[in-house]
Amino acid sequence: MTVRLSETKVAKIMRLYFAGIPQIEIAKKVGVDQSTVSLYSSQFKEIVEDSGLLAAGKELGVFNEVDNLRSLSVELYKSRLTVEEAKQGYEIIKAFLKLGISPEQHLTLIRVCQEVGDPGFVNVAVKLSKIEDLSKMSYEEIVSRFERVTSELPVAENKLREAQAKLKSTNNSLMQKNQELVNVEAHMVQLQKEAKAKEVKLEQEFSIKMKKLNVQYKEVETVAKLKTELCKQGLDLPILLKLAKEFK
Repeated sequence: MTVRLSETKVAKIMRLYFAGIPQIEIAKKVGVDQSTVSLYSSQFKEIVEDSGLLAAGKELGVFNEVDNLRSLSVELYKSRLTVEEAKQGYEIIKAFLKLGISPEQHLTLIRVCQEVGDPGFVNVAVKLSKIEDLSKMSYEEIVSRFERVTSELPVAENKLREAQAKLKSTNNSLMQKNQELVNVEAHMVQLQKEAKAKEVKLEQEFSIKMKKLNVQYKEVETVAKLKTELCKQGLDLPILLKLAKEFK
């Protein structure tokens, strides 16, 4: 005789059932006979036939599990995959994971497999082998260094742009200083011309003044000689002026 179970226990049986666990193990986990597990699984199928999948899940306390299965079925249908194909895909993913290949690398691996048949693939593999021999590094080390260099490239490019900007600023400053120097040199040339002109003018003025001074000096010299002669004759300038007036 089958013992009537609580809703909680029935739901537990059905959840384990939907998890794909064999009936014998379900019976051990829940603490019931295998026949009880078989009974509820059959009951679930009957309700599905009579009222539908969701109704069966709701009645036996596994509505969420049933709804998830239905959503999975919809996705499989949209992807045009059968359950068997989905199972095969899952097995492939497990195999990839065992090999250390993450899901993000699957497409890359597929592309590599497609390129293996390309004649150029062998040449690339040979070149890679030569690179490994010359660099004394393994493929993983080469890739690691390439990734590191690639990650450092933006920083180097920023530094290069900063250096170029500084160089441009320095060049502009140098051009400005050169222009200022040209202006100063032109001003110096102008000042030299003006100084030369002033020098010529001063020389001319000096020459004229020297000539005038020379004439004055001669006049003074003549007067001095005249005064000397007058002194010899016992005369002086006042007497000479007086005689001149009388003579006139």
